[in-house]
Amino acid sequence: MDLSEFIFTSLGPILYNSIFITLWIAWLVYHTGSKEGRLKRLFNIYLTQNIIFYLITIITIILFLFLLFSYAIWNTDVDDAITSGVQAFLQGKNPYVDNVVVHHTPSGVILGRYHYFPPDLLTYSLFYVLAGSFFYPFLATYWFVPLHLGLVILGYWFVTQIVKWPHAKLAPFYLLLIIPFLFTNSILMWFFFTIGYYFHEIKQKKNLGMILYVFAASVKYMVGIIIVIYMIESIKEVIFLKDKKNNWKKGLELLSPYITSSLCLFLISFPFNVFEVFISVFIYQGVVGVREEVAQSVGPLLIEILKFFSLEMLYLFFVCFILFGTAIILRKKTSYEKIMHFSFLVMLILPFYATELFITIPFWWLFKEGYKSFNLNKALDD
Repeated sequence: MDLSEFIFTSLGPILYNSIFITLWIAWLVYHTGSKEGRLKRLFNIYLTQNIIFYLITIITIILFLFLLFSYAIWNTDVDDAITSGVQAFLQGKNPYVDNVVVHHTPSGVILGRYHYFPPDLLTYSLFYVLAGSFFYPFLATYWFVPLHLGLVILGYWFVTQIVKWPHAKLAPFYLLLIIPFLFTNSILMWFFFTIGYYFHEIKQKKNLGMILYVFAASVKYMVGIIIVIYMIESIKEVIFLKDKKNNWKKGLELLSPYITSSLCLFLISFPFNVFEVFISVFIYQGVVGVREEVAQSVGPLLIEILKFFSLEMLYLFFVCFILFGTAIILRKKTSYEKIMHFSFLVMLILPFYATELFITIPFWWLFKEGYKSFNLNKALDD
């Protein structure tokens, strides 16, 4: 076993699970703590002290350079999957039916299907048509990074409409959260999610916001947690409407965002064969045996425990049991609390390293509590 394999399969799971368990505890302490809790005081220092701003900026630059160097050496297969899927699609093939997508496995390179929904494929295909021929000779399979940089710039405006911090404080914090994901399609998920939040939560345009949430979940399904929890809450509200005879319009209004967004995803997926699209995405993500044909199952706590006891084939059973049990435990919590708990939980029960999904969690935290619990007036005055 060489050093890189040791880090990936042995040291990696320890670090991975320790980090996300610690962050989960930190959020819980922060959320349930008093207004003068230690975590909130520390963040208020960031908002009010310029020295912290400069320190975070320096850290951000160092992190950025480190990640550029790291990705130049340790090549993930997300870029290969996007590139091969887009190129096959533009050649007239259906990457949800044909095995045309490049995947890197311990035994070598194999071809499989595209494992992200069509909004992902179509977005990258459009950019490839417009600029791929220019960027590909220089950036190879990272030809889409300029698109991500554009989305990061545009997305920052939406963030400023949600979190009312001074630019000098928000920008470095924003970059610190966003930079680690520039080289994967998590940026596309984050962009759809951010503008979805802006329209759904701020502008109260529920239909448009939910469509964008669904587009985000179609890239990487982390945002699906938000959709499912909101949908369950809406269904419960419809069921318990007092005057059902005269409140059908209210019920339709509550359920309309989910109907509209589902229809949009269906129509976009229809040309690719809806059944094959869902098979390509969900079977790959949920069945360990299928996933291991193109990738390793390693990292999160649940899969490591099951591997230790040779119970990998019961993975779906344990996932369903954990999710159902958690739903019962959290049934009286707010939607925000449910979303945060389930988001952190998912990081620990998926069958693979899920760091690419994490981008939405700190932003959801920032959007919901970022300026409500801090002494913002004092920060702005300073």
